[in-house]
Amino acid sequence: MISFSSIFKKLTQNKARLVRRLAFLQVITGILFGFWALFYSVFEGESKAYMMVAFISITPFFDLAYLVLSSRKNEEIYASQTWRLVPIKESTLLFANLFSAIVDGLYLVVLQIGMIAIAGLPVITTNGFWKTTFKNFGSIGEGKLWQEAHLTDLACSVILLILIAIFIYVAISSVNFTGKVVSDFLPEKISKMVYFLVVVALTCVGLIVLINVYWFVLNSLTGFLQNGMFLTTLSRDALEVKSNLSSNYLTMLAIFIVDLILIAINIVLLNKYHEAKI
Repeated sequence: MISFSSIFKKLTQNKARLVRRLAFLQVITGILFGFWALFYSVFEGESKAYMMVAFISITPFFDLAYLVLSSRKNEEIYASQTWRLVPIKESTLLFANLFSAIVDGLYLVVLQIGMIAIAGLPVITTNGFWKTTFKNFGSIGEGKLWQEAHLTDLACSVILLILIAIFIYVAISSVNFTGKVVSDFLPEKISKMVYFLVVVALTCVGLIVLINVYWFVLNSLTGFLQNGMFLTTLSRDALEVKSNLSSNYLTMLAIFIVDLILIAINIVLLNKYHEAKI
């Protein structure tokens, strides 16, 4: 049997190519968008900040693109006979596939932070930038940044986002596996149509659930930040959100339990019903 570390390394390298392509595309897009914004005066402020603002503006779109493309790659791996014939347990393959997508997602975030920092060098190196920063962010300007910082809350915010990412990956796999299980027990003529209908129905249910928990998760995340290092830098509207650390940790626990349930379901479906294709 191949070890978890070996298969995890291979899958991470496989998805790292996707990350590098997206990063390269983001660099090209950011530069073109920055010059376009500068030419048409799209952003307010000094011209030195245009490139940095351009990179910040397009970053969420490339994060979303990675989420979609990596989810698709995950499903291709589950359906690939090449990967499924590897002497490894289905549960090990599932965890390696899932966590390699998370690790490479963090790799993309690190690259994006580097892009933004490099694009912002012309403005970051000016005295005016730091004077404005000190003026607008009270705790930093007063030298109380580390007094206000609650690293535990910041770490919990990152963990919460990772748990949500895991939920998205395993939910997509659950929808895909369930659709194929249902369609495989039906005649071939209608199996594709039934698979499509099942996927659409489960996706609609998932979207309804996500819409209902959106504000709850957003408020919990804001609560982490409000009790942490950004306490004195949030806007008044954000400060109106009442923070309750107990409910924040409860949110994390609830998402963690849902993730475990979906992972367990996926392991059963992958092991007993999900057939690989050539």
